[in-house]
Amino acid sequence: MSKSNQTMSIKNVFIILIFFMLLLNIVLLAGGGYLLYRQLNPTAEKDLISKQEAAYDLVEYNRRLAQSLGVENRAQVHEALSRFSYEIQLVTNADELNKAILANGNRTQEKILEEFETKQRETVLAFVNQDPNVMALENKSKFSVKLGREDGVQVEPEGILTPETIEKIADNIAVGDLVQNLTVDIEVENGKGQLVVPLSVADQIRALNREIDSLRVTVHDLRTQAGFAPMSGPGIIVRIYDAEDGYTNDTIVHETDIRDTINELFAAGANGIAVGGQRLTATSAIRCVGPSILVNDERIAVNPVEIHAIGDPAVLSSGLDIMRITLELSRQLRVEIDEVENLTLPAYIKR
Repeated sequence: MSKSNQTMSIKNVFIILIFFMLLLNIVLLAGGGYLLYRQLNPTAEKDLISKQEAAYDLVEYNRRLAQSLGVENRAQVHEALSRFSYEIQLVTNADELNKAILANGNRTQEKILEEFETKQRETVLAFVNQDPNVMALENKSKFSVKLGREDGVQVEPEGILTPETIEKIADNIAVGDLVQNLTVDIEVENGKGQLVVPLSVADQIRALNREIDSLRVTVHDLRTQAGFAPMSGPGIIVRIYDAEDGYTNDTIVHETDIRDTINELFAAGANGIAVGGQRLTATSAIRCVGPSILVNDERIAVNPVEIHAIGDPAVLSSGLDIMRITLELSRQLRVEIDEVENLTLPAYIKR
């Protein structure tokens, strides 16, 4: 189709649409003025039936507008027209009739235009799914088709659609007084495109709230894994005792023994560990100061030194077999391991 013929085709659609819009507005103004006059007239109640007939004419004009745009059979439009007629039928006086017209006139027209825009989007998608470039796409991708009165059809990013597809879209999509600009977002996967439906403000708020809730859960999980929130689950309790009557350097528990035990537990898949009631984090320090052992710069109880670890109890316990045997045989330290179904590690608290 030549550019001049394309322009004439679009202009003809514009003229028809403008005609119906002007006619509808004239009828709405005339009907509103008529109803107002009749309401002030003492005999207005006697003419309720005739006024209802005038209101039904407004419904009929909306129906014709929907037909001219090709959306009269869509469920949303059908429901809006039916509601308009039903509320006119229910009125018992001129005031109620006036309210019904004001409430449903604009709402019905808006619904017709919304469905007309949806139809345009679906038409664009139909042409896109016939495009050989799109059908050849294997990876998931997104692009936008933008239609405007001044700029015509533009695709971002460029090069996805063939010139033939762009020309078909321009020939078949009317962008004018009813719809000034139209942006169609499309997602393609395995050679088939789908509309990315634009969200309403309420939908966007709900989506953002769901995303915030999801982020809260993620933050809580990260804090738990990092040691800054309590952690619960099955695990083991390890108690390391000094050798009986031990007092020499080789017969008491040192910070190196605790660190080696912790390393073995993490290697066996421990999700979290606490030593002497102190939760371990990435920056935790375990050191000896004289006869005391400090964890997170806090003095902990010794003989025994108690270590709580969360993870698979059987795996964690077996992961300490070599460590336990080494400590017992070479230095006469005593190691006890209890497997428990539920264990709670405290959160790290900076003091």
